[in-house]
Amino acid sequence: MEAKEFKQKVKKALNSEINFAGHVDLVINNITEDKQKIILNWIKECCSGIKRPEPCKNFRHLISFIYKSSDNKIRGILTKEKNAYFVELFLDKHKYYDRKRKYLGI
Repeated sequence: MEAKEFKQKVKKALNSEINFAGHVDLVINNITEDKQKIILNWIKECCSGIKRPEPCKNFRHLISFIYKSSDNKIRGILTKEKNAYFVELFLDKHKYYDRKRKYLGI
């Protein structure tokens, strides 16, 4: 599926508007549909409480869910306000993921 369709599915799964950060379009357009489904399932598990979040030390009102692909090429961070709504989905390579992680204090 294309990035636009993927983003619509993410918004539907989270039942809210969300910001997309990193190179989401590039990542989604360059991975297989199976990997896209894995990421969507991870998002649904985060939303339903199956996955456990990590606190963001630099932003106390936020928590983050971490995604690491099995081949270590793609990393993701799904950020949520505590007891509220999801704010941002970040998907990118390891290098940019590390920058984002440090920025959030994870």
